[in-house]
Amino acid sequence: MKITLIFAALACTALPIVALAETGPATAPARVAVVVDIATPPGITDDKIRTVMAQQTAQYAQVPGLIRKYFTIRPGHFGGIYYWSSKAAAEAWFNDTWHARVKATYGTPGEVTYYDVPVAVDGVKP
Repeated sequence: MKITLIFAALACTALPIVALAETGPATAPARVAVVVDIATPPGITDDKIRTVMAQQTAQYAQVPGLIRKYFTIRPGHFGGIYYWSSKAAAEAWFNDTWHARVKATYGTPGEVTYYDVPVAVDGVKP
């Protein structure tokens, strides 16, 4: 009996998320997340990357369709996590010109991966 009650409580808790996921695409724009990963060129430090990222924030605030961007760094790589209002907006940004500029600037192509976002949740603000 106790297990049944716990399962029922969990199922009820999940209902709003499931309902949102099922109705989201029909009622909301199809949002996408994009993860970009670029190999850090030799001789470029993480501090230099952080400085350049900080200088670019105003530029990204003006990009049509971009909801949010996280600048990212990991050992030997940098990039970003982008949250877009639509796949069309993301594809307009990550076009052939963007790919050519990344290759010319960093000497390596950027890896761009698209993800559908059927549901997004804002967590509790710290």
